[in-house]
Amino acid sequence: MNKIAYSAFIAFVASLITLVSVNALSGSDRETVEDSDLESITMEELAEHGSAESCWKAIHGRVYDITDYVPDHPTEEEVLLEWCGRESTEGWDNKRPGVPHSPRAEAMLERYLIGRLVDDTAEPLEPGASEPAGAVVERQAGEATSPAQDERLARALLGLPLDGHYRGAFTDRGSIQVNVTFDLRDGHIESLAYRHLAYRGVDYLALEEGDELYPVMLQHRQIAERLEGAPVTRIFALYEPESLVDDIDGYSGATLRGAKVISAIRDALNRGVYAWP
Repeated sequence: MNKIAYSAFIAFVASLITLVSVNALSGSDRETVEDSDLESITMEELAEHGSAESCWKAIHGRVYDITDYVPDHPTEEEVLLEWCGRESTEGWDNKRPGVPHSPRAEAMLERYLIGRLVDDTAEPLEPGASEPAGAVVERQAGEATSPAQDERLARALLGLPLDGHYRGAFTDRGSIQVNVTFDLRDGHIESLAYRHLAYRGVDYLALEEGDELYPVMLQHRQIAERLEGAPVTRIFALYEPESLVDDIDGYSGATLRGAKVISAIRDALNRGVYAWP
């Protein structure tokens, strides 16, 4: 029995060594890929691949076709599709605010390398160079950062929510009931909207005037309207929803289940910034 166990242990170690060697070799192969050996891809070409059917992303000057990976991404598909067809370095380097993707994720990404990002004259584009005005500029390698120099870092260290675009959901028994999206500007809510709003099989966003539960949908719409421009702490008024929404057509404020909306917003804040302003 001991001899069998020893043989099994040796086989396991041999397999592990083989696996490590293969990974090391494949990593070496990736490092030998020079930019000059890659196909040149312009921003216009990149923008043509902005869907689940064809998803290309530019990260640190290189372009990746991750179409085959979209169904296997561990989060909601929309999280990944947000970055398809565009320069995505900022999102890659901030899986959560200030936290980049892991080395394992980087190794996986290299499997999908197809080209390098260039301008109309075939010159390489720097990460973030094509982002709209106001986008966060990538820091130069080796540049020091501290709370005194970076307001986002200072707010994060104080536990304050950062300005940016947020998405969050309230899920019950594996089913999403409330899915919200909103922006924070100086700690105030802007552009609050529902990406999903359902309960017991009823899709409130699909209701039309005259439907029995249409007044409940109107109450949720009032939440978005009356939180517009309010400090994020105002969400706690939803624990007493009658203080924030009208009693429409005889429906009490409690009908809208404000605590679920709070949970979705807090989920977004806990996840961190989804996209920088």
